[in-house]
Amino acid sequence: ILPDARGHGKSASGKGDYATQQRVADLAGLIEALKLERPVVGGHSMGADTSMHLAAEYPHLTRGVFLEDPPIVLPGEQLGGGEQVMDPKELGKMMAKYMRMFKLMPRFIGLKMARKGMAAYPDDEIQPWLDSKKRLSFNFLGSMATMPMDLSAPFDIIRKIQSPILLIIGDKEKMSIVSPKAAKKAAEANAKLKFVQLEGASHDIRRTRFDGYMPALKNFLAEVYGGA
Repeated sequence: ILPDARGHGKSASGKGDYATQQRVADLAGLIEALKLERPVVGGHSMGADTSMHLAAEYPHLTRGVFLEDPPIVLPGEQLGGGEQVMDPKELGKMMAKYMRMFKLMPRFIGLKMARKGMAAYPDDEIQPWLDSKKRLSFNFLGSMATMPMDLSAPFDIIRKIQSPILLIIGDKEKMSIVSPKAAKKAAEANAKLKFVQLEGASHDIRRTRFDGYMPALKNFLAEVYGGA
């Protein structure tokens, strides 16, 4: 089941309320409405943040959680690596500007720019990626630019999770968010957390290292449901 978060895809705009707690309540409500029996939940980036908080706050609703490059940064760390670095506090503003640009530009230009900027993406991922940006609500983009970014807070959340956790991280040099040091700290915060690093993966790990992402996820699911 792949729900669109509020302000994304074909879901409602959310009317300006995109805080973590509201996204978590949305996901909890979906699980309860569909009468799902303690599913494994997970997501990428903001979706990983939502899943992480859900597992911590609603332990009775989940049996496992997988996190694809969630917003977890150690104090003092920069985003990216090498010549491409960024202050984490500027992340929301930068992402809002970047996504708004793709939302507004003509599709044929967006496709060309996406192919050039994300050369590691498979060809069949370019158009769906662009579609996702076209479907973002302006309301969400406006809130994203001013959204507070405390990327070191998740360690306290991770400590509260009672179910198994898979953390998948990429390569900082390719603009993946979570560093190996941050992943190790997360594992120290919760003994049930395992992390996998896929070399060469960007922030969109499933797109740039699908060959490593799927085996890691399938193994995790087999362990979770095998021990259910």
